[in-house]
Amino acid sequence: MQNQLKIFLQQMPIDWLLSGEPFVQYRTLIDLLGKRESDGEVIEVKRHMSKHPLIREIFDKQNKDGYWGTPRDIFMWWPKKDTTFWLLGILADFGFTAEDRRVVRACEYVFSTQHPSGGFGCAPPLKPYDCFTGIMTETLAKLGYGNDARLKRAYEWLMQRQRVDGGFWCKNTGQPGGPRQRESSCAFATLCVLGALVQDDKLKKRAIVQRSAEFLLRCWENRGLIKYAGHDSDIGRGWEKLKYPFTDYRILKYLDVLSQCETVKKDPRMIAVMNMLIAKQDEHGRFSPESIHKAWSAFDFGQKEVPSRWITSFVYRIVKRIAR
Repeated sequence: MQNQLKIFLQQMPIDWLLSGEPFVQYRTLIDLLGKRESDGEVIEVKRHMSKHPLIREIFDKQNKDGYWGTPRDIFMWWPKKDTTFWLLGILADFGFTAEDRRVVRACEYVFSTQHPSGGFGCAPPLKPYDCFTGIMTETLAKLGYGNDARLKRAYEWLMQRQRVDGGFWCKNTGQPGGPRQRESSCAFATLCVLGALVQDDKLKKRAIVQRSAEFLLRCWENRGLIKYAGHDSDIGRGWEKLKYPFTDYRILKYLDVLSQCETVKKDPRMIAVMNMLIAKQDEHGRFSPESIHKAWSAFDFGQKEVPSRWITSFVYRIVKRIAR
């Protein structure tokens, strides 16, 4: 498998990726070509990224208090996909950090909504959830808040939530000792939490990460055999479709997170999913969205079945991690 992945990486359409938007160029330079943040080319691309019309349009819609949409959207799972809850994670993926004062304003707003327990979640009344907390914790860690005491509290809350089967689920009745403790965890909640955990180099080595990764691989192993009632754990029709942003349980987010877990890289189940992903390339080694969010139609990952530099860069980033 390693040789196959290395051959695949040799076909990487670098010139095509570097001809894309600045955020694609940035991720290509950093993740695929191994450039440093201090590299002159990287600095120049980041400067252009901040001024790009698509990025300017995003920040032009930001409220002076730091949020997008309405204040309550941070507590809502399904607002428009271009509101604070999802948008910050996309900006983090693009390469923005707390070095940008606009990002700082948004992050401070998010922290102002944190539950006293350390978690993030729905309101009113404010109630923390595993999936909400995982998403916001991963986002804030990517944006540069890994050492912030407020984010450490979010991590501490998550660390207490792992269930008997190694996964996570927002139902308190499913916690160890609860009446529903033996029911399966929610795969998407587990993916969200694991996405946060792997942002911390020390946590990546702990058993909580290994157990979560094993749960997700079992979900693949049992695909089509089990339908979990009440939450999103079944790998069924549509799961394999390439889609960004990562607002639901699908293959690209699944592999993006698991590829950051060292212990699973050679697992036969992981290899099987990787083969499914690689088979989606066209004759030029490019990848196209197979499902889209219309709110992001101005971006190439919002154009269905058209080769996307952003999706393609994500795929090669995943493959490079596995092949390394």
